[in-house]
Amino acid sequence: MTPDPLSYGLFLVGVRGSVATTVLHGLEGLRSGYPPVGMLTETDLFSDQPLVSTNNLRISGWDVAGDLHQSAAELARLNVLPRDLVDLSALLRDRVESEIAPGIPEPEDEKLVDSKSADRAKLPAKEQLEALRGDLRQWVESGRLRGGVVVHLASAERERKLAPEWMDRDADPIALLDSAPIDFPPSILYALAAILEGMPYVNFTPSPGASLPAVAGFASRQGVPVLGNDGKTGETLVKTALAPMFRDRALKVLAWEGYNMLGNRDGAALADPARKAAKIKNKDQVLPAILGESATRHTGVSIDFVPSLHDWKTAMDYIHFEGFLGVQMSMQFTWHASDSALAAPLVLDLARLALLAQSRGHAGPLHAAAPFFKNPIEVDEQDFHRQMEILTKWLAVQS
Repeated sequence: MTPDPLSYGLFLVGVRGSVATTVLHGLEGLRSGYPPVGMLTETDLFSDQPLVSTNNLRISGWDVAGDLHQSAAELARLNVLPRDLVDLSALLRDRVESEIAPGIPEPEDEKLVDSKSADRAKLPAKEQLEALRGDLRQWVESGRLRGGVVVHLASAERERKLAPEWMDRDADPIALLDSAPIDFPPSILYALAAILEGMPYVNFTPSPGASLPAVAGFASRQGVPVLGNDGKTGETLVKTALAPMFRDRALKVLAWEGYNMLGNRDGAALADPARKAAKIKNKDQVLPAILGESATRHTGVSIDFVPSLHDWKTAMDYIHFEGFLGVQMSMQFTWHASDSALAAPLVLDLARLALLAQSRGHAGPLHAAAPFFKNPIEVDEQDFHRQMEILTKWLAVQS
């Protein structure tokens, strides 16, 4: 069949999760006339860019367990998704459910996933990679798609020690898979599958994905854009916008303590210290990067799983700072918002940005995507305003 020249696949890892479910219904809502609130790609900044229309994005993806209808019903109950939109999208969910491919779980989770995903977990890494590539080809062919973009939305992976060869930008990651351990991070396999199929890869999680030098270098050589890591949606977004004010007004930050509560599936995953480590590191590194290193400044970030909050995450920050003549003062803020409603528009932005970069011939890590991430690949700048300047300059060159 001849591909549709306008349609692209949006292939989501963790397609039954809260964020992915909100993305799915968000696309349907946009088609029905809901305003694109929270989407940077719908602002004047992108008005001259040849972006793929949200009307032409078709969702498929992988997951290891769950049910899309149940996810949607839960988000409607929590007032994250409009009930009428959920009711009207039942057939769409049926279509996506019929196409979902088994994901690749971590070995510790084998008893918590469906049987097909458990079977995939037992395969050698190269066979897992080929299975993912086959899924992508099948979705493109059956949907008559021109191309696609893979977005990683699964729960944070446990931190793993990898062979030092993965830190070599010139290494061949496919060859390295021959010696991959049984607990090899699945996010790297999803990234490699996307790259080998010529599709941009976006990592919205703190998992390694395409951030390893061997994978980033491979993407550059293959001519495929990769974007990541760890979507910046809430407390860290506020930090990276607010911290420059203290720096630029010469106010001395003595301490900045942040406390986060989250109740959805991601919150449950982050209750595991091995999963939480990368998330905490990404959230805590932004202040030294903006304010400078200081042996006397205290900074801390903590995350607790609070089941009753479900998708509504709450962050409380306390900032202790010093002003003129040593006067000590403080600022406090509380951020309370739906995790999925914050993330979903950014996922759509990043998918469109990734496809735009590909159409412009960009290869490897896209530094211009820095404003969207806590730990942007190959970008040290953490000041949100300066990150936006990087994106704005990149768009101006592309126009």
